[in-house]
Amino acid sequence: MFKPTTIDDVRQALKEVEGIERPDADNEGDPLNSPSVYKYLSDENQEKVDRAEEVLREYVRNPAGEPNNRAITELNKNGFTARFNQDQGDPYRYVGSVSIGDWKIDVSDPSSEEDD
Repeated sequence: MFKPTTIDDVRQALKEVEGIERPDADNEGDPLNSPSVYKYLSDENQEKVDRAEEVLREYVRNPAGEPNNRAITELNKNGFTARFNQDQGDPYRYVGSVSIGDWKIDVSDPSSEEDD
């Protein structure tokens, strides 16, 4: 049976990553799940980041894959900074992130364009 992701699931997953220290590398301001940070984390911390990213991606989307505005509002009311909207340059892509403490987790759809 499918059980929808709850705010409690999100709180638990984000609590796990909150204490991760930023690795010594040129990554100031980069999301926790960006390659510039993620590849320097221990296997244990990478698993925590993977879990948080998975939970957040499920939580910020409705069953159709579009932004779940109620869930995003709930995140913001719970002290996280959350945004998840349609990409201005690509109407078929959603972009956003959720912040906790010094960390941000990117929940954007993969880009269909090559990175510059």
